[in-house]
Amino acid sequence: MPTFIRSFQVLSLLATSTALPCTAAMVQASQLSVSNTDSSAPKGTDNRLGEISLAAALWNALDDADRSAVHLAYLHRPLSRFYDIQPGFLVIYADEGQHYYSLGVHKQVYRYAAFSLSVSFHAGLVDSPEALGDNIEFYSALNAGYQLNTRWALALEVGHISNGGLGETNPGSEGLSLHVRYQL
Repeated sequence: MPTFIRSFQVLSLLATSTALPCTAAMVQASQLSVSNTDSSAPKGTDNRLGEISLAAALWNALDDADRSAVHLAYLHRPLSRFYDIQPGFLVIYADEGQHYYSLGVHKQVYRYAAFSLSVSFHAGLVDSPEALGDNIEFYSALNAGYQLNTRWALALEVGHISNGGLGETNPGSEGLSLHVRYQL
């Protein structure tokens, strides 16, 4: 069974294990995980399942209209056979009730000690297309991170969401977000 599917099974198990004690769910998750020998992982981590990220964002950062949002993301561990690309998903909840659901890829392009630089690209759907011109939207981002310890990291991200010209209008939007990341 591919590790990507196994990781989602573990996340599903952890999300639905409210009847199980936390330690039992963690033992089951560790039995399902696959060790990672990826050299790009921060020193001291095994990065078996990937990471989750929670962020506070300010959208329309280059416009007059201030919008806030919450980003929730999961990144699978780096796939060494595919240039250490990390597949994942991203959900954005905007302050006026809009939601963006997407699948994408993330790639760390530079690391020096605890500092890193990465890029990401997502394709997804927005449930309120009026402000962005279409239901199909693309999100690209540049991310600067700092590894606090083996499990926790902070990151600052500059992102752009756009329909890529698929809609009649393509206003797009830029956002700044501050992420807190946790290695699973």
